[in-house]
Amino acid sequence: MAVLIVVATLVLIGVRLIPIGAVVISLPFIYMLARKPVIRRLAVRNLARRPREAVLIILGALLGTAIITSSYVVGDSLKSSIHRSVYTQLGPVDEVVLSNGPAAGAAVEAAVAGANIKGTDGTLPLASLTAAVSTGGPHPVAEPNAQILETDFARARTFGGNPAATGISGPTPTGDEAVIGADLARLLGVRPGDQLIVYAYGAPKTFRIERTLPRLGVAGLAPITRQSGSDSNNLFIAPGTLNALHQQTADPSRVAPPVSILAISNTGSVTGGLAGTAEVHAQLEASLHGLPAQIIDVKKQLNDAANQAGKAFTQLFQTFGYFSVAVGVLLLVNIFVMLAQERKQSLGMLRAVGLRRASLVGSFSLEGWIYAALAALSGALVGIGVGSLVITAASRIFNNGSSRDHFDLHFAASARSLQAGFLLGFLISLVTVLLTSLYVARLNVIRAIRDLPEPPHEGRRLSVQIGGSLLTFGGGLMTIGGLAASNAILALLGPALLGAGLAMLLLGRVPTRPLISVISAVIIVWSIVSFSVLHHAFQKAGTSVFVVQGLVLNIYAVLLVTVNQQAIGATVRAIGGGARNMSLRLGLAYPLAKRFRTGLLLAMFAIVVFVLVLFTTVSRLFGGQLNDQIRKVGGNAALVVDSNASAPVPSEGIARLPGVTTVAATAGVDAQARSGDSGDFVNYTVIGYGADFIGHGSPSLHSWANQYATQEDAYRAALNDPTKIVVGRDFGGRDFGRGRQQAGLGDIAEVRDPVTGAVRRLTIIGLVDQANYNRVQHVYTSRALTDQLFGSRSTSNLLFVSTQPGTDNDKLASSINGTYVSNGADANSFRHLVKEQFTAQTEFLTLIQGYVGLGLLVGIAGLGVVMVRAVRERRREVGVLRSLGFPGVAVRRAFMTESSFIALEGIVLGTVLALITAWRLTSSSAFGGGVHFSVPWGPVILLVAVTFIASLIATAAPAIQASRIRPAVALRIAD
Repeated sequence: MAVLIVVATLVLIGVRLIPIGAVVISLPFIYMLARKPVIRRLAVRNLARRPREAVLIILGALLGTAIITSSYVVGDSLKSSIHRSVYTQLGPVDEVVLSNGPAAGAAVEAAVAGANIKGTDGTLPLASLTAAVSTGGPHPVAEPNAQILETDFARARTFGGNPAATGISGPTPTGDEAVIGADLARLLGVRPGDQLIVYAYGAPKTFRIERTLPRLGVAGLAPITRQSGSDSNNLFIAPGTLNALHQQTADPSRVAPPVSILAISNTGSVTGGLAGTAEVHAQLEASLHGLPAQIIDVKKQLNDAANQAGKAFTQLFQTFGYFSVAVGVLLLVNIFVMLAQERKQSLGMLRAVGLRRASLVGSFSLEGWIYAALAALSGALVGIGVGSLVITAASRIFNNGSSRDHFDLHFAASARSLQAGFLLGFLISLVTVLLTSLYVARLNVIRAIRDLPEPPHEGRRLSVQIGGSLLTFGGGLMTIGGLAASNAILALLGPALLGAGLAMLLLGRVPTRPLISVISAVIIVWSIVSFSVLHHAFQKAGTSVFVVQGLVLNIYAVLLVTVNQQAIGATVRAIGGGARNMSLRLGLAYPLAKRFRTGLLLAMFAIVVFVLVLFTTVSRLFGGQLNDQIRKVGGNAALVVDSNASAPVPSEGIARLPGVTTVAATAGVDAQARSGDSGDFVNYTVIGYGADFIGHGSPSLHSWANQYATQEDAYRAALNDPTKIVVGRDFGGRDFGRGRQQAGLGDIAEVRDPVTGAVRRLTIIGLVDQANYNRVQHVYTSRALTDQLFGSRSTSNLLFVSTQPGTDNDKLASSINGTYVSNGADANSFRHLVKEQFTAQTEFLTLIQGYVGLGLLVGIAGLGVVMVRAVRERRREVGVLRSLGFPGVAVRRAFMTESSFIALEGIVLGTVLALITAWRLTSSSAFGGGVHFSVPWGPVILLVAVTFIASLIATAAPAIQASRIRPAVALRIAD
């Protein structure tokens, strides 16, 4: 047996699934297997004698590892999917230099060429313009935001020294020829030989498609100023065409020219050039000598975004997954405590004949090591499948919006992540087993042999007093520090540890039941009201606070119930018929007598049900605020009409449409912004507005500077002063899942033109409730500022349209899109945008619910495992009852009553705590203003019912098995 395990371990190391660290930790156990035959036999015999129960234990324990592994797999997949864009949408392009128009582009190219930049192996000039493209015929198909590109194909093909990485093939298009990217061809349903109409600068021009290029390298070049999604809707036309169309406009100075792009390729492979980015960037800055151009390290930014997104998603899913991991830990503790109780007499005999305590611990821990190793290995493999399911669901959520935001999400799992998932799951299981083994090994030989109960623990042991003192001191410091620094985690953990320490110090000196009840009630109340007391701390806290608060609430609620189980049991017995109902009395006897084990099972159910009910309630709260959210996003406007800056939709034409009352014309410019003067710039749309925007399209403000009486006054102040700006409440916040640190009123925001690099420092005077819609973040400032900062790119291309009551706004938006195809119209009703956003939020919350719901499987499986062990442990008692004439059906009812009582208590605890928490979150404005608490009774009742029924099903088989125990067999001395 030992040889087989060692060989299997070495094989698994060879396939790089089990990390070296796990093998090193396992060496003592492998040594016991090989060199300690007595310990080996004690540990292995139960696996051989009861394989079905061993399988149940492993199944219950493996989900913790599966959840951890799947979180790593999800992060790997997101990271890998974004990394793919390095090849598909950049290829040899490492940096780009942007400038306005061909003249500025030529000056930039000359300056870079004269500087002889070291560490590069080529440059490639391109021209770019966002324009509408459509097919012809009676039923045209249009893409309002296609990227029109010009470049020399021969030069592009040799750019970077690897033609295969550029995606470019064939000659440069001339005249009315065009070469289309595969994404745009698929979107429009066209192929070589078909004709397309390009609407650039208001002048339609027809092109004939010569061939299709793949999304790869230069051919798949992503829009530089708006990097979102995986699609590259590119169309290559003859060089000089865009500039000619620009010059044909009535006043070229008032219309933005094509953007000139100088692509730089660093020495090395597609990814190897990243190492030289910083050095090349510095040389480029020195070579430009103040030219109006902007250097963007596109490949480094994409690579960093991939790493950050992968890490954020891993942390997010791990955070919620730890609820299920906690349930798995409780299951392991419960199982090993039951194993110790079942083997109490045999263990006492072994100790009486000379087996040392260390050997007893060794046999228990070795058995647990085998369970942990098999569960971790199986869990890592199951985690791959769980991660794949999460990626499939997430891909559908990510792509449930506009086509330009399509994101290809591909499954990926690295050996390093699988090793990390295995190691964490293995360590958690092993540490749990070791601590439990040390606890159960402290048995009294005489009491164990006679099967006598342990005396009540009065808490006066030196170890308990030392532990209580440490917890009291540490918890007190954490409480003071959390309150002083407004740290939400410390403010929750501190009182929890302080309460535990005080309970340990006062055990034996104060009656246990009132002591634990009072401390538990105080901690529960504090965990609920802390949202209001430390409102600011909870607003800027991350999802880790949610985990801490959920665990603290549930642990102390379970403690409160556990110490009062006798009173609860008496109430249930009185309601259920009192002494006449023997099945009820027998079903409650064991949970009330074994309060520690009952408490573990309660916690398993309460923790998971808490999360599921809270998520269900929160998602319904958001879904019920549709009209209020529409007002927050669009103010009094019903529609928003986006169009190409080179040929915007005329506002006067929209104003004449039936049902339209007012039109506020603004400039929507793709730009970059950041909070303060540190950190990375992030892509935003800057909305430059005029007086007609205020009160019509202006979104509602959450708060504004004190010197302004109303939110309209704040908007007017930003309109009249180009040094002021209005931003969203989450402006400057970190990536999702890592905690939110937003800018506040009076802080500085920097806005940068991504083409010229010009920067403006602005003072924040208002915070918008919801500045994110259509998957774009917005900031609001005066039209004067956008005209100054962005020049001819600041045009009236973003219209906010108010309509008469009763108008079909979605139909109106569709009509605008069909009428103004040549302007690249992209009209949407705010109702449609908000519903789309709510749908994505609800689906994502549902995905997290399903992920956390794996913990419910652990709890239900754990209840089944515990009931199987309970039948094994209590077969003598059942035999006595059956021999006295107790019918089998009554035995079955007693076991079903026991499981029902435990499951129902846990479900009620989790549900009540979740609803109270959701109420406090709503009343403390943690979700923003205007969100009103209500209980979604239908989904909550359905969730509770499904959980309860599943619990009964899981325990039905053990209950039936107990009812079929034959007295003659159960009362035999031999096992």
